[in-house]
Amino acid sequence: MVKHRVLLWLLLFLSLPFVANAKTTVYLLTTYPSDREVYTVWGHTALMVTTDSTSVVYNYGVFEFSDDFIYKFVSGQTDYCLDTDSPQTVANELVWKNSYAYLHELDLTVAEAERVHAALLLNAKPENKVYRYKFFSDNCATRPRELLERCIGEVKYMPIGNTESYRDKVHVLCASIPWLRVGIDLCLGSGADEVIPDAMVTFLPVELMKQVESATVADSSGATRPLVKSKLEMWHPQPKKIVAGDFPVSPVKAGVLLLFLALLSFLFAWRNICVAYVRAFGAFLFFAFGLTGMLIFFLTFFSTHECTFPNFNLMWTNPLHLVVAGVLAVGARNRFAKAVLSVDLLLCVGYMLLIAMLPQSTCVEFILCSLSLIISCLSYLVVYKKSFFAKFDKKTLQDKQRIK
Repeated sequence: MVKHRVLLWLLLFLSLPFVANAKTTVYLLTTYPSDREVYTVWGHTALMVTTDSTSVVYNYGVFEFSDDFIYKFVSGQTDYCLDTDSPQTVANELVWKNSYAYLHELDLTVAEAERVHAALLLNAKPENKVYRYKFFSDNCATRPRELLERCIGEVKYMPIGNTESYRDKVHVLCASIPWLRVGIDLCLGSGADEVIPDAMVTFLPVELMKQVESATVADSSGATRPLVKSKLEMWHPQPKKIVAGDFPVSPVKAGVLLLFLALLSFLFAWRNICVAYVRAFGAFLFFAFGLTGMLIFFLTFFSTHECTFPNFNLMWTNPLHLVVAGVLAVGARNRFAKAVLSVDLLLCVGYMLLIAMLPQSTCVEFILCSLSLIISCLSYLVVYKKSFFAKFDKKTLQDKQRIK
């Protein structure tokens, strides 16, 4: 069944130049979000141009995974490029993604279509094809829209009155991948909670498709026409087998587990038993969130990514945790250790108290982690206090030295 669909669409792609009556025709190709890979969660936009002899798909979402890709991505120095694909390659990719895909033929004049084609050819040249990728403002969806508006003229979109933020949009797309949603929430600062202007909502391919469907083009005489001439469903998701996820434990369950282990640590500290567990668990917890804090600190103050500064998550996950981890690991009980623990505890407690007033939304997972850190810190302070005052305990008569 799938093979027959692929052959059918290949024939359709190949016949498009003849359907277009040997003229240049521009199509908007939109792929819905897919859970195949992290980069397919957002969907995809491409432009296809057909002439009397060719059909070429222009794709602004191409990147090269090099050895330093992760560092460049974290620092906001990721370069994407415009590349070309054949209809056969696109058809195979649609089958692999297994998500909705639509093809919109744009109602352009001959001159407008030629300008779009010339602009794509110019952008596809080696000296022009590379651009600095920005997730919200410069990606595979924003570039086609800007190019079309530049080549067509006055494009009017229906107002949508958007009331959602960037974080809201991300949450919807990551609903089936909760760990990805938590990771993005960690990295995004308060800027991601601002309401997106209507003109910026189209940073997502599906939103761009919806806007294009309702858009009109005004010519020099003032007459208007719909931007879309026709719409075709290129792929309908096929049923797939349900397989076990890579992360069987959800972020909420992991947070509850951490909180339980932290409460157990506090119980041991209060009863002055199994102090080794108190130190070991605390050192592991603070070390893990200290490393996370290093990443968030870098994203906040050194990365050029959008919406990462300011990030109030640094109050509960910050590099200071690494120092606390060292204090717990060596069992330090001096003034420096007490000062570090007190400052760290103050930051975490401050975050919990100010959650409702911060200009940045939080999630239940962050609250659970913050509580775990607070309780773990208190556990060691209890151990510290008990050991500090133990030497002042009154001795019994049996402990006193006998008079000779």
